[in-house]
Amino acid sequence: MAIKNLVPRLAERGKVKIGERGEVKTSQQGKQFSQPKKLDHFVVTTMQRDAAGRMLPDLELMRKLAPQGGKLKELPVMLLYNDPDINFQTRYACYIGNRLWCCGDGESAQRLEQDGKYQPVPCPCLRLEASYTGKDKCKPNGTLQVLLQGVDRIGGVWKFRTTSWNSVNSIMSSLKLIQAITGGVLAGIPLKLVLSPKTVTIPGTGQNMIVYVVSLEFPGTEQELAKIGYDIAKRRADHKAKMDLIEAEARKALEHLEETPEEMREVQEEFYPEGVTIEVQPEEVLKSEPDPRQEPLAEPIPEASPPVPGEKPEAPTEISSSPEPLPGEEAVPVSWDAPHPPPQPLPNPKANKGVKVSAPPPPPPPGEMAEEGKPTLF
Repeated sequence: MAIKNLVPRLAERGKVKIGERGEVKTSQQGKQFSQPKKLDHFVVTTMQRDAAGRMLPDLELMRKLAPQGGKLKELPVMLLYNDPDINFQTRYACYIGNRLWCCGDGESAQRLEQDGKYQPVPCPCLRLEASYTGKDKCKPNGTLQVLLQGVDRIGGVWKFRTTSWNSVNSIMSSLKLIQAITGGVLAGIPLKLVLSPKTVTIPGTGQNMIVYVVSLEFPGTEQELAKIGYDIAKRRADHKAKMDLIEAEARKALEHLEETPEEMREVQEEFYPEGVTIEVQPEEVLKSEPDPRQEPLAEPIPEASPPVPGEKPEAPTEISSSPEPLPGEEAVPVSWDAPHPPPQPLPNPKANKGVKVSAPPPPPPPGEMAEEGKPTLF
């Protein structure tokens, strides 16, 4: 027996990143967020996080991929499918708060309404235009799923996510070009995921800046690529129907693909940091509350002041184990064998609010002054 209508999804072994969390900044609304820091090399991570929520780098795997040390400027990868849209999933997405607010393909979109359901809306909208300067901007999103060559275990994929127009366009163009040379074959071809600098012009300002763009490349000539594609196609000729079925199941999984809250949070922190608020937990102030199970604490005994030269020191005051009776009450002897009375809560200073307090005693007569450090006797 199996669960019906269960759509499997590829297990994720790790992530490929070209950025990391940067310093904490404050937005115009007074909210704190972590500005992403762009890198000029790849970082391969595990699926574990540290105490600060950052993905832990896979140091052992990166040493294997870069045996001579140094930064990872390229990664040896292979694709799973022949369909570029399955290997590299793209969409427009806008995040508001902690949820995906709207996503579309350039013709139609699904937007989250107040009733908590997604409704169809036209796409694109003003939030996607370069002239839009408001908050909650819509951005292109791309997720590339690859196998890393040189890994001795197969059971999951590594995902590379980007919101860069340049990287989205470059990866999709690379897939189309390689597919055209191989006659439609993409799965199983040894490729390189390359990070290279590119000079771009900032719209509106005319200033030039250097950005790092990700692309897929074949490490060889066009003839070598065509031959590899032909060999793979010939070897899989008898399995073409099986490959078509596999890709059909993959498309079905993409249609019902939903991001988990962890994935939403990760995409927001890396690509939509202005909308993510860093929750700073206030320090808890421990307040001592009276415990009815404890005996009332005795007041500390004040230290005796040093005797004044020429005066006879006062005899120590004897402390009685039984409290003095109040006016109009009889003293009750205390027996250590008798059961203890129920403990009373600690006195609350606020409980005396509104109680009439007797006036303090008058000052000493003229000529008599209280000695410093000793109580005045009246």
